[in-house]
Amino acid sequence: MISASAPHIYHSALPLSPPTSIIHKLYEPHARPFVRVVRGLPISWKSSVATVYHDARVETAAWSPCNRFVAVALDYSAEVLDGATLERLYTFKHPWDGTSLLCFSPDSRLLTRLNDKLDLTSWDLQTGGPVSTISSGLDGSYGQRISSTYSMDGKMLAVAYKDFRKSAHAVTTYDLLSRTRTCRYHSPEGSIVNSIWTRGGCIRFAVVESEFITIWEVGFTSTDAPTEVERLPVPGNLGRLWGDLFLPALSRLFGGSEGSVLVWDARDSKLLLNAGGVRPMGMSFSSDGRFFVCGTLGREVYIWKESQAGYILYKTLMPSIFSFPTPFISPDGGSIVTAHNSIVQLWRTADPTPPPSIVPTQSVGHFVLEFLPNETLAAVARIHGNTATVLDLKFDDPRLTVDTGMAIIGLRVTLGTIVVVGEGRVVTWTLPARDCTFNARVNIDESVQATMFDYPAQEGYHQYVPYTSISPGLDYVAITNYGPDPLEIYEVSTGERLAGTAIGGVRPWLTALEIYQVSTSKGFSGTPMSWLMPWFTPDGREVWCMGDNVGGWTIVKDSESGVTKLEPIGPTIQPSGGNPWRSSRGYRVTDDWWVVSPSGKRLLWLPHDWRSHETSRKWSGRFLGLLYGELPEAVILELDE
Repeated sequence: MISASAPHIYHSALPLSPPTSIIHKLYEPHARPFVRVVRGLPISWKSSVATVYHDARVETAAWSPCNRFVAVALDYSAEVLDGATLERLYTFKHPWDGTSLLCFSPDSRLLTRLNDKLDLTSWDLQTGGPVSTISSGLDGSYGQRISSTYSMDGKMLAVAYKDFRKSAHAVTTYDLLSRTRTCRYHSPEGSIVNSIWTRGGCIRFAVVESEFITIWEVGFTSTDAPTEVERLPVPGNLGRLWGDLFLPALSRLFGGSEGSVLVWDARDSKLLLNAGGVRPMGMSFSSDGRFFVCGTLGREVYIWKESQAGYILYKTLMPSIFSFPTPFISPDGGSIVTAHNSIVQLWRTADPTPPPSIVPTQSVGHFVLEFLPNETLAAVARIHGNTATVLDLKFDDPRLTVDTGMAIIGLRVTLGTIVVVGEGRVVTWTLPARDCTFNARVNIDESVQATMFDYPAQEGYHQYVPYTSISPGLDYVAITNYGPDPLEIYEVSTGERLAGTAIGGVRPWLTALEIYQVSTSKGFSGTPMSWLMPWFTPDGREVWCMGDNVGGWTIVKDSESGVTKLEPIGPTIQPSGGNPWRSSRGYRVTDDWWVVSPSGKRLLWLPHDWRSHETSRKWSGRFLGLLYGELPEAVILELDE
C-alpha cells in the first residue's frame, strides 16, 4: 500500500486500526480519511505475527529441525520462508506432478519433496540449487504419503505411505548419494501412524491395531522384513482412530475418534485428553509433547498444553480462513504455521491471550445486508444466524436488535419496519421511533405479523434455500431453491405461491452430496451459490437473478384471472435501477484492491481479510457493504464524495 500511495498510511491504515490500539487513540483525531468505517472496525490487532499470500494453492508446510525455516509446497514450486517473519528466502521450481510432501534434513540444510508417484527432489538451502532427483520408476499415482525421516547422517531418506495397489501400508527408502530407491517393506497388519522416526541406523514406525500400538524396526538398507520391538496397549473402547500421530519420545498417541480429540499415554495406559465436539482436520505436536494443536471442521485451530492433569485447552486461533486450516507447530513448540488455500500465517504459542474456559464456536456463513433507499438505515444479519440488526448510518448505532428465533435467509428494512425471512415464514417487527433509546431489543414474541409460505406439497428442497429477496414495497418474496422451479415468487401478506420459473445455468435437481455442500457453504470457492442471488428493482416490478448470465423477469398479474406470471426480460436489457453489487454512482473496487471514487481517486486500500467477491459487496449511494462470510461481522463503509 505504501509503495503505491504513501499518504494512504493516514487515509487507509489509521482509519482501520483497532479503536483500542495506542496508534488509533493518538493519531485518529488528526487523520482526515476519505472513508468512514460505520461498522466492522476490528476490536484489536490480530495475534498472528505474519501472513503471506500466494497466487497458487498451498498444499502443505513443514518446519526445519532448527526451527528457523518453514517450507511450503505450491502447485509448481516449493518456497522456504523465514520462521520468524515468513519472509521468502528461496523459491525452488518444479513441474506439477501431483501433491507434495516436504521434509528437511537433520541439519536443516536440505529440503526434500516427494510427489504422488514417490519421486524425490532435493534442494540445498546454502547453494540455492538442486541436489538430486530420484525417480521411483512407478507409473501414475502410487500411494498416499504418511511421513518421512532421514537417516542420522542425512544420506538416506525413508517414506511411509499407503500402497493403493495392494491396499497396505509400506515404507520405501532412498539413497541420496547414489540417487536410487533402495528398499521397500510392507508393514505387518495394521495402519502405520504418522510419524515414522530414526533410531540409530534403523527406521522405526508405529502400527495401530485393534487394542495395541506395535513398534516395528527395519534397517535403512536391510533386505529383511521389519521386526517387532515393542507392543503397547490401547483401550479397545476408544473406537476407530483417524488422523493419528505418534510421539515416540513419550509413547503418546494423538488422534480423533467419533467427534472427539484424544491423547493416550500408551506407556502409562492413561488418557490425557478427551475433548468432545471437536472434529480435527490436521494435527501436530512439539517434539517434547508439551503442545498439541489441531485444525477443526469449525475452522478454528485449538492449542492444548500439557499439565499435571493432562492436556488443557490453552488458546484458540482464528486464521484468515478460506478453507479448513492445517496447523504445523515448530519442533520447539514456540511457533505455529497455519496453511490453507493460498494463505500461510505465523502465530506464537506464547502470545498473552487468556486461556478460554470452554471450546468456543463461531458461526460461519455469509451476510445479508439491505440499505434504506434514503441511506439513513441499514439492516444486516448473518445468513442462517438468528439475530438481525437495524443500524442508524448517521450515528453508527444500532436502532434495533432482533432475536428472530429462526435461521435468517433474507430481510428488508423500511422507515418503520424490519421484515425477516427464515424457516418458511416472513416475520415483521416495528422499529422504535427516532427519539427512542438506541439499541432496543425485541424477540419473536414482539413481532407484529408472521406469515407462513404456502410451499407445494410435493416440493422437498425448500430447506436448502440459499438466498431470498423482499421487494421494496413488501409485496413479494423471491426465493431460490433446488426444485423444478429454482426461482419462486410468494406474496408477503398471505404466503401464497404466485409463480415460479427456471433459471439459466441451474440444474433442477442436485445430488444429496451437492445439496449438503451448497447448504453448508463447503466445497465452493468465492461466494457459494452467488449465481442464485435474486434481487428486486427499486419499483418492485422486476426480479433478477445471477445465473450463467444475469437474467430478469417482469412480474405480471392478469387483471381478470388474478394469476401472476413471470415474463422473461430480453438478454440485452439491463435491470432498471442497476445491479446492487455495482455502484450506480461510479465507485468501484480495482483489481489491486483499491476502492476508488468516480473520478478515480484512491479512497481506501482494502485489507486482505476484507476482500470479497463482487457478489459479496453491496452498494447503495456512497455506502459500501462488505459481506465476506469469514469476517466477524459485515463491514459498512461511507465513502467520500
